[in-house]
Amino acid sequence: MKEFGKRRVLFMHAWFTNRDSWSEAGFFARNFFLRLVIGQVLAGMRQCEEFLETTDHLDFTCVLPPGLHNGPVTDKETLVDDSNFFVADTRSSWRMSRADVARYILDVINDESSFRKVRAIGLLTSDSWWDVVKDQVDEFKRLFF
Repeated sequence: MKEFGKRRVLFMHAWFTNRDSWSEAGFFARNFFLRLVIGQVLAGMRQCEEFLETTDHLDFTCVLPPGLHNGPVTDKETLVDDSNFFVADTRSSWRMSRADVARYILDVINDESSFRKVRAIGLLTSDSWWDVVKDQVDEFKRLFF
């Protein structure tokens, strides 16, 4: 990229790439999913983020969405957190469609305030706590049973 004068690069990683943030995940996510299923992948993503932070020739943005699903794009507001490796706002959904992530990435391609950032994103949800839990249980059943 340097040779061709290109500076802009965007990556899609995931929430919790920094192991220090795992304490904020729920018990099941922290002790099973993060530790045993996806932990090594997240560690690789974090290495990439750390490398990018040492470069001076790239205007990078690492977008960290929550769990992904194949739903349609929505008109929900995107919440952004530049100081954590997840969206700490309790109004944020723990799931997001790939289409909504793509919409966000297209929105920030030329936004200089997103340059050189590792940025967690999530959707503002109006769902009740119970609706969120029910959706997660349904998704778990769909994946494993």
